[in-house]
Amino acid sequence: GAGTPFVRLVPADIARQGLADHAPLALARHIDLGAGQLDDSLSVSGDAASLRTLIGNLIDNAVRYTPEGGRVDVTVEAGDTGRPCWLRVADSGPGIPPDERERVLDRFYRRTGADQPGSGLGLAIAHSIAERHGATLVLNESPHGGLLVSVGFPADATSGAS
Repeated sequence: GAGTPFVRLVPADIARQGLADHAPLALARHIDLGAGQLDDSLSVSGDAASLRTLIGNLIDNAVRYTPEGGRVDVTVEAGDTGRPCWLRVADSGPGIPPDERERVLDRFYRRTGADQPGSGLGLAIAHSIAERHGATLVLNESPHGGLLVSVGFPADATSGAS
C-alpha cells in the first residue's frame, strides 16, 4: 500500500500541539519547555499523524533526558532553498557524543549508562518518519549544551514549489 496520501500541513501548528501535549510532563520534571520562533508561513507536504508522532517523540525525548530544571526549545524556521523548512528541538540535557550520534538513529541502539528505558527509540522512529517525508534529520550540540535535533523538509514538500 502507498500509505496515507500527503496533505499540506503547517509544522508550527503541529509543534504547538506537541508543546501542549508535553506541558504536564515538563511541569512535573521542572523543565522549561517553550517555543522559539514558530513560523506559520511555512507548510510542508506530509502525513499529519506521522508528523505529530515525529514532533512528539523529539519533545518527549528532550524532556525525559534533560535533568530537572533544564530547558527544551522548539522552533520552526525557514532554511535555504534545498531545505526550506526546519523543525528544531534543543535541550540542555547530557547531549550525545558526536561518535554516537549516527548510532542513536538505529532502532535498537541503547546509550551506555542511559538509565531511561527506550533510550534512543524515539529518535529512531523520528528518523524513519523524516526519511518517509524526504526530510533530513541532523543531530548537533544545542546552544544550551545538550542535544539539538533538526529536521529539514525538502523543497518539493514545502509550499511555493508545486
